[in-house]
Amino acid sequence: MAVLGPTTNAPAAKEHLVALFATIPDDPKEIFVCDVPGCDQKFVRADLLSRHQKRHSSTYIPRNRAPSFSTSVASAAAVSSPTSAGLPRSTYPQPSSSGGPHDAAILLTPGSDATPTPTTAATNPSLTQQAARLGQQPSTWPSIDDMAADMMRPKPNFYVREQVSLPEAPPLMPSYTSVSFQPDEALSRENFAMWLFDPQASFSEFNGVANIPFLEGGLESTFNNNIHYDYESLTSRSQLDPTPPRQVEVSDELISEHRRQEVLRWLQVFRQKQPKYEPRIVSLVQESGGDLPALNLDMMRDCLQEYWKNISPRLPIVHQPTFSSNRCPILLLMVMIALGAASLSSRDSTGNLEQYGGLADVVISSIRWEILTADEASPPVGLYVAQSLLLLEFYEKMFSSRRMHERAHIYHSATLTLLRRGSPLIGRAGSESPPEEAAPTVNDGSSSDSRTWWIRWAESESMHRVVFAAFMMDIIHALTFGHSADMAPHEIRLPLPCDDGLWTAATPDVFRQLDSNYRMYGIKQVSFLDGLKSALHGQEVKTHTFGRMIIMSGLLSVGWHLSHRESHTKWLDLRTPSAESRDGWKKILLRAFDEWKESFDNAVGANDTPEVPGQPSTSNGPIHSAAVLYHLAHISLRVDIVDCQVYAGAKYLVGRKVSTRDYANAVSRMRTWSNAPSTRHAVLHAFKLLYHVLVDQRGPKRRTSSFDSLPEPVSVFYSCRTEPDPHRPWVMFYAALTIWSFVQALGMPSKNAPPGRYSEIARYLAHFAALDELTDEAARDLNDRLPELLDLLGTSLQQSHSEIMREASERLKRCRDIIRS
Repeated sequence: MAVLGPTTNAPAAKEHLVALFATIPDDPKEIFVCDVPGCDQKFVRADLLSRHQKRHSSTYIPRNRAPSFSTSVASAAAVSSPTSAGLPRSTYPQPSSSGGPHDAAILLTPGSDATPTPTTAATNPSLTQQAARLGQQPSTWPSIDDMAADMMRPKPNFYVREQVSLPEAPPLMPSYTSVSFQPDEALSRENFAMWLFDPQASFSEFNGVANIPFLEGGLESTFNNNIHYDYESLTSRSQLDPTPPRQVEVSDELISEHRRQEVLRWLQVFRQKQPKYEPRIVSLVQESGGDLPALNLDMMRDCLQEYWKNISPRLPIVHQPTFSSNRCPILLLMVMIALGAASLSSRDSTGNLEQYGGLADVVISSIRWEILTADEASPPVGLYVAQSLLLLEFYEKMFSSRRMHERAHIYHSATLTLLRRGSPLIGRAGSESPPEEAAPTVNDGSSSDSRTWWIRWAESESMHRVVFAAFMMDIIHALTFGHSADMAPHEIRLPLPCDDGLWTAATPDVFRQLDSNYRMYGIKQVSFLDGLKSALHGQEVKTHTFGRMIIMSGLLSVGWHLSHRESHTKWLDLRTPSAESRDGWKKILLRAFDEWKESFDNAVGANDTPEVPGQPSTSNGPIHSAAVLYHLAHISLRVDIVDCQVYAGAKYLVGRKVSTRDYANAVSRMRTWSNAPSTRHAVLHAFKLLYHVLVDQRGPKRRTSSFDSLPEPVSVFYSCRTEPDPHRPWVMFYAALTIWSFVQALGMPSKNAPPGRYSEIARYLAHFAALDELTDEAARDLNDRLPELLDLLGTSLQQSHSEIMREASERLKRCRDIIRS
């Protein structure tokens, strides 16, 4: 269903942060009190009082808000008077009904209440200041460079910045005399992470957007972005396609013979460019009468159907009800056919469809150049180009060779750059200038207008989904492959995607009926950032499964960027956060993970087994299972997969050779890591993940003290050939590698037990998955069936058509041999 506003649980979040920061010394020598009648705010510095008093001025406008071109004078007057209508005074000025910052039109639907819930900061003025410090005194959280407006910057800035005037601060060292640090209150509102971790601040109080350099802030439009998803859009022009769409024919969903011939012509071009693939597609390209009978209409339609069934749920970015296989750009269609062919080949156990994988490689190996040289591949990026590049990256990362996998990583940042230019990240998916007038067409009635509006809505929604899918792939691949996360949450100022019912509505009439029902019941969309902040503080965000998976990806991104910010600070030799502050934000994230999973299970259900054959798949995003994503979150916050692979003897990783020194450093880090108490938490989640996938979808029911006291579990069975999610085998490899690394780093002796049956592996997994804590006594049994588990997973991954999965298989078998030796 469509999303609702988050429920509030401010007291719980407030008590949590008060307890977290209770150790902060806070004994000011002088207290400054606001002298405005009715205001009892107190401050520890005069500059903070001065800034606060400016808010009582009738001309005060928050720094992150630009005047809205469509806001009436009356609305502006309402903003200027903090005491109008007799409303209770809040710590922050009340925003106008037009809604928050000047891009709020893309954060909320027209019928939603743009006024945020009043905060309770007035009851405890020091809470926000405590939250801003996030774990220790200001000295433990220094700003990087000369401005602390963006803690979670996606990449280094190579452009000269305008210097920001900040209060003088003592230098850290002689070579850093120009580095200044902002006061706590300013830092909390001009730093995204501080705003995010403060449970009291609303989005309208976040000044980070105003202080982030132009090229790092999501490319906010200079115009007021009023994108309305309602019936008024019938009279508006499309942001993506200036020409009205033609009427769709009844058979448009099927590939026509004319379209098939166009596909074959492009295939011939790609074959000439990549002749090395010819031995893999011999039977498919045998000519007969000047035609390729093996590549017939039925074959192409089967590939396209496979795409809709098994690929689209992982990346729900192409709107099937308005998609026309005969009118869409040919390059997008070929990428979709290639993905469908690769999926059919990967799930084939007979060997009859093996050459489908070769055909897909022929297309994918050459089509990127054609996409990037298209006219629509320049900013602002065309919708089909963005869709094609994202689907292409998905194929290269998960379905092909190591070479293709590395190529996808290289071009990933180029895809994100195209998305940043033209502002699809904030909701504007076209030129800032109005499109040229289209040629007049004959008006064939309201049916044409209705379909025209529906297609325009689908285009805007598709571009939003492209952004979210790119964001999810960015952070998931950063965690699972050790790549860099190039997108940060603050870049995305979009509403969460629409409900699946609206997305799959077959006709404009069905869409309107559903939309009308949602409006009648007050169901509204919420912005991604509001949902992310609510989830971080343990508040439920009521949305559909895809929206919930996006929120979890946002939490993962927050953790990744904060972790790597600490690493960069160490390299700069600045003041680094204390262990207490690091544990502080990690505890908040771990708690948010648990709250997210509980909310997901209550709303959707805990049993997320693969879909029954023949039934439509659920659009959950790149990772199908919420349980897998949840356990991955707990593992990734404590385990570096690159270090684990180097420790396991990998000779080549992330594009470079592993040297002897790299290995020695990894060994040292892994020994330190294995002795950390938090590592055992990650190891238990690795067992829970493997148990969930391999043994029992319902999860362990009770804790037991020994293997013998467990009932006989179902036999372990897993095959990559029946896997609907290409990420899950790799996540299982990650979990198994975590367990092996922990056992190996602690130097646990092998018990040399005789090889056991698969049922004994199930008992082994069930035993550790049921534990709440991994004690020293329990850890002594970790080696019992670990070789058999590694052998089982290695054999299963060997069946995969993906080269990186087969590499993972060999690595697990090597880990098995190390233990047995």
